[in-house]
Amino acid sequence: MRPSVRLVLAFAPLLCGNVSITQAEADHAGIARSSLAEMIRPGYSALAEASATLKGKVESLCAKPSTAALRDATDAFAATVAAWSKVEILRFGPVIEDHRYERLFFWPDPKGLGLRQLQDVLAKRDTTVTEPDQLAGKSVALQGLPALEVLLYGDGAETLSKGDGAFRCSFALSIAINVERIAKSVIEGWREGSAYAKAFVGPAPGDPYYHAPKEVTLELFKAFTTGIELVRDQKLGKPLGASPAEAKPKLAAFWRSGLSFQNAAGNLEGVRALFAQGGFAQVVAQESAGVENSILFDLDHAVEVLRGIDQPMADVVKDEDLRAKIEALRVGLKGAAQTAGDMISRGAGLAFGFNAMDGD
Repeated sequence: MRPSVRLVLAFAPLLCGNVSITQAEADHAGIARSSLAEMIRPGYSALAEASATLKGKVESLCAKPSTAALRDATDAFAATVAAWSKVEILRFGPVIEDHRYERLFFWPDPKGLGLRQLQDVLAKRDTTVTEPDQLAGKSVALQGLPALEVLLYGDGAETLSKGDGAFRCSFALSIAINVERIAKSVIEGWREGSAYAKAFVGPAPGDPYYHAPKEVTLELFKAFTTGIELVRDQKLGKPLGASPAEAKPKLAAFWRSGLSFQNAAGNLEGVRALFAQGGFAQVVAQESAGVENSILFDLDHAVEVLRGIDQPMADVVKDEDLRAKIEALRVGLKGAAQTAGDMISRGAGLAFGFNAMDGD
C-alpha cells in the first residue's frame, strides 16, 4: 500500500464476540469483491473506452485539421478526463506499477515542471515525442492528460485547426496513444485470474500484495477517505486560498480546459461508488441505520454543486458567493468523511490515525 497523503492506518483487534468477528471477516471479502466488480473494473474499462475515442479524434484532427475536428478532440478529451476522475482516487493496484499513475496524471505540479519540459520540446521540435514507444520512456510530465491539455488548450493550440500545427498534433496523438495503452494495461492487471486480482479477492500470508482480507479493506478505506480530502483540500482548498487575494487558480487540476470542477465532481462520484457499491454503506448502516443515507446525501449534494459551476476557476475564486458555496461544501465533506471514517473503522474492525491534509 502506498499512501498519497499523511494517512496512517494500523490494524486493531475486534473487541467483541466470535459472531461479530466472523461477520466482520465476511464483510472484508464482500467489500473486496463488490469494489472490484462494481467500481474498479467498470471504471478502468470506461477510461480505456474514452481514451480510445480520444485517440481516434486526435488522429482525425491531425489528418484533416479544422475547427470542428479540434472541437471533437477537445470533447473527447473532456470525456476522458471524466472517466479518469472516477478512478483517480485509486492509488493502488496495477495503476501504480511502472509509474502508470504519474504517467497518466502528473499533478500537482506547483512549480510548473511539466509545462517547462513541454515548452522545451515544442521549441526544439524533438520528434522522439511523436513516437509513442519512445514517449513512454521519457519524463512522466510529458506523457499524460495534463500534457495533452496544454497541447489542446494552451498557447498555440489554435494552430491545430489551421494545418500549421503538425508537430504539435503528432505530439498530442502520441500522448493519446500512450494514455490508451496505459488504460488497457491497467485493465489487464485487474483481469480475472491476474496475480493482483487474486490477491485482492483472496489474500494469503505469502502474497506479495496483501496478506489478509482486512488489508484490502484498509486499502479501499484509504481510497475513500483520501479521495474526499483530495477534493476538499487539493482540488478546492489550495486554488481558492484564504481569500480572493490569496487565491491561486492555476494550482487547480485542468484549469486550462475549464474542467476543474467537473474533475472534482468525478472524484467524488468515485468516492460515492466505493461507499455505496463497494460495501462501506452497509458497514455504516449496521453501526447506525440511516446514517449511510446522510453521508450519501452530502456526497450527492457536493457533486451537484460542483457540476453546477460552469465558470473557470480564475473567475470562481473572485466570486464571494461561489466561494461561500464552495466553503460550505468543504465543511460538509469534512463532516461526511469524519462520520463515515469513525463508523467504518468500528464496523470493519479498523483503527487509524488521522493526520489529514494540511492542518486537520
